[in-house]
Amino acid sequence: MKVKNRKVKIFFFALAGVIIIAALFFYMALFRGFYASSDKPAGDYSGPADFDFLGGKEVYHVVANKYGEPIFENSSGAFDEAEKDYGDAIQLIYDTFRSEYNLSPFSENNYQMYMALGWQLPTDNEVVRKQGSDLSKFLDIYENSEKRWFLTPVGWVREAP
Repeated sequence: MKVKNRKVKIFFFALAGVIIIAALFFYMALFRGFYASSDKPAGDYSGPADFDFLGGKEVYHVVANKYGEPIFENSSGAFDEAEKDYGDAIQLIYDTFRSEYNLSPFSENNYQMYMALGWQLPTDNEVVRKQGSDLSKFLDIYENSEKRWFLTPVGWVREAP
């Protein structure tokens, strides 16, 4: 009789352990997600993208994440430098599109709109026009650097900035 009670206890402890593990798994999948670490450098970038527009500055050093996407090794430093390098284009985007798109000043929290508008600057100044185009290219890489993807029941979801 003692052996049977012992087996029943072991079975219920094992069942409780499986339920706890399953509950943690579902909690992570449904509410927290599984982090993909797509913003972490994994090695040198060897893809087809051309980064000559960055001017070879060390702060703009591009590496690859684990998915082979180009990212900045130091994304916050690159962003700060880009504010200086593309300042005229950033200011023109803000001045031109502020009321139309309810645009706020350029920051790490709203760069997506600047990325979309950078290539369509209304100016005859070719230097500023090129700055806008280069800003859009820069922000495309910066966006890769700031992605934080999570696996959820609806698929991969990007963390809100």
